[in-house]
Amino acid sequence: MPSSSTTPWSGVEEILRQRYVTDVLVPGRIDREERIPRFAPQPLVVFVVLDVGALRLESVGGHGQLGVRVVESVALDGLELFAAIEEEGDELALASHGEQLFGDSWDRLRCTTVHPFTDTASKPDEGVIKCLAIELESRYWLFFDPTWPFGIRIGNAEDMRRWEREYDDRDRSR
Repeated sequence: MPSSSTTPWSGVEEILRQRYVTDVLVPGRIDREERIPRFAPQPLVVFVVLDVGALRLESVGGHGQLGVRVVESVALDGLELFAAIEEEGDELALASHGEQLFGDSWDRLRCTTVHPFTDTASKPDEGVIKCLAIELESRYWLFFDPTWPFGIRIGNAEDMRRWEREYDDRDRSR
């Protein structure tokens, strides 16, 4: 499985069609300043965990594009924010969103539809697109939008439709 710094979009799409999605992980810091420790998400990177490997989704271009690459395992390397959190002595953690997004009766779901959104700043040959929507069996939709100021917003089919209405035909192609 490729694990280079970039994965051409065609390779990402092929992997999504061959593998099962098992989880979605969001990194963050554990804030122990309060009486009860609190997880503070930092979704500059989101991982779509597959039955073999993962997709690393990263907000790039000042939160305007989504970098997508195939990785062998989940790692939080390459982002200054995560290095700074560790330097400060704070704890990094990963939050699992699988049960929340898929329901508790699924441990893996096949991808049935892959829908990358692109615009003129996208570079699909380098794995950089505008947003990503994937439909999983049983009609679960995941929509990854890097234009959120705090990182990547994980949404559903309605979030995708809202995004399409808001950005309809403005500097976007399919």
